Amino acid sequence: MSFLNWQKFTVLWTPNSYVANSVEAVMNVQSGYVIGLIICRTEAAFDGTGTAAIFELGYGSNVDEFLDAGELDEETAGNMVRAIGAADGSYDTNKTFLFTAEDTIDVNFTAATGADGTVGSVRIIIYWAKVYP
Repeated sequence: MSFLNWQKFTVLWTPNSYVANSVEAVMNVQSGYVIGLIICRTEAAFDGTGTAAIFELGYGSNVDEFLDAGELDEETAGNMVRAIGAADGSYDTNKTFLFTAEDTIDVNFTAATGADGTVGSVRIIIYWAKVYP
């Protein structure tokens, strides 16, 4: 009997700039990787004036496949969520995602509209397994 060997990937992410939108790779993936449970936790609050910062997690052409805007409270330190993902992908219904080509998992960050804020950070925990050689 075979068992799926889940690996745990953890990163503490802070944006390159608090005042500019960005897409930043946080994990390299290979073809045959399946992504399972993803937990995100606001470690340090993003705080500033104007429209709040937005944190999304996705890949390539689907920037919110794993975590959509509004799932994580970026302004409250300690807020923790299980990623659900946007309704336009498959992670939200299957709770897993199979990569069929090499790619990266990326943070899609939308900066706050006020340039006077405090840069926060998010801990990202991704469980993944290699299911095909």
